[in-house]
Amino acid sequence: MNGFKTIKMAAFVSLMILFVWLTIRYYSWSLFLEGLTSLIRTPLLLLFMFLGYLSAFFLRALGWQMYLSKNINFRHYLYGLFFSLLVNHLLPVKAGDLMRIGYLSSIKPDIGKIEITESVVVMRIFDLIVLGTAAIGFGTYIGISLSPNYFYVFVTTVLGGLLFLYLSSKKIPFFDRLSKKLFSILLSARSIGILSIISLSWMLEAAVVYGTLLSFSESADVWESIWVNSITIAGQVFHFTPGGAGTYEATMSSALIAAGITPAVALQTAIISHLFKFVFSFLVGAFTVVKAPISFRELWLTLKQKKEVNQT
Repeated sequence: MNGFKTIKMAAFVSLMILFVWLTIRYYSWSLFLEGLTSLIRTPLLLLFMFLGYLSAFFLRALGWQMYLSKNINFRHYLYGLFFSLLVNHLLPVKAGDLMRIGYLSSIKPDIGKIEITESVVVMRIFDLIVLGTAAIGFGTYIGISLSPNYFYVFVTTVLGGLLFLYLSSKKIPFFDRLSKKLFSILLSARSIGILSIISLSWMLEAAVVYGTLLSFSESADVWESIWVNSITIAGQVFHFTPGGAGTYEATMSSALIAAGITPAVALQTAIISHLFKFVFSFLVGAFTVVKAPISFRELWLTLKQKKEVNQT
């Protein structure tokens, strides 16, 4: 695990250096203001981006509900995702998944934190499978010159992760339960529906990139936007700042440049689209705090118990 943390930190530092270099060389206040002003003056475009991004979370909540298959109202899955989004944009680490677990556990304590934790982990694995497949598939479709090595790395990572899960299951009870659940769902017909819904959700999230490019009067391409979004979100594994600030811009700018967008426009697009997501996270987060208030002391105790469960 220490080796993985070292790799994450090295990737984070590399991306932050890239972000600083891109900012020094290509940041333009006038171009940024032009894109932002154009977006604000086009309410229909803003609405398109907002509804696309919002719909993505509705679909993820639906996928989560389909997986857990418990008698929990749909809105609680959605609130859990909104709480997660808010926390991820406030804290320098990805603690949002813990918020999802804590919230749903507080709503339905009879289900059990272990089962809820397993559902969140499995949904994250599904996310990575979809994003990795989209990054390779759409990259090939739009003609991005990806080396075949990317495909081998992706397949090796997936198979290696499954092998690690299988071997760990022999020693750690939590991984044993998780591996059985994961393999069971992957081999079932239900996984097709869940993966399809998750895939559509990430495609809808690309509306943010697509809309931002349009604000710069760029001839945006839907498939390129989906590819750029997939690459960018997958890169947030190396998240060590609130909302992935810096790593998000570096990853998206690089992907946009690879797709043929000029470096200056690529950087401003990344910054504005990320700004949009920050504003969105605070808006839906505030809405959720009002509609579904949660005791943060209770949440802390829930997460503390979760850690103890994982260590058993």
